[in-house]
Amino acid sequence: MNHSFPHRFRRPLYALILLLLASCTPTKTSQCRRLIQALDQGTTTLNRLELTPMTGSQAADQVQLSVESIKTLQLTDETIIGFQTRAVALYEQIGTTLRETSGVATMVSNLQPTPKGLQTRNQAQTQVAKAIATLEKSTQDVTVLLADIDEYCLKQPQP
Repeated sequence: MNHSFPHRFRRPLYALILLLLASCTPTKTSQCRRLIQALDQGTTTLNRLELTPMTGSQAADQVQLSVESIKTLQLTDETIIGFQTRAVALYEQIGTTLRETSGVATMVSNLQPTPKGLQTRNQAQTQVAKAIATLEKSTQDVTVLLADIDEYCLKQPQP
């Protein structure tokens, strides 16, 4: 009996196993899709909320859930990881701004009609205006991020 027969197929078998394992790793397309789905979920959540200064804290809680969803994505493509990092930072900024706005609204609702109360109200109006500007900027930044993701993810590899 010749026992060398099984050994001839060992190397090709290992190569086949490695090839199969490599094909199981996430592709650029699947990583892009997962990140876009997580971002879409966060955007949909924000769009469904009725944002008012009084509901800012609740909206911030929803945004934080989206942040956690984006953070937990297991990605390997360095460019997509960069997009993920940008998305987390943007959504965290949005959540922080919403939470701060909620606190201002609560403070204003408890003000007394005194000179100090009027001064506090004016300061609160300034804070709310700043928060609105921050939210508008963050929204624009999310739009730019999505365009960057689309450009990268839809770009075909050069032959």
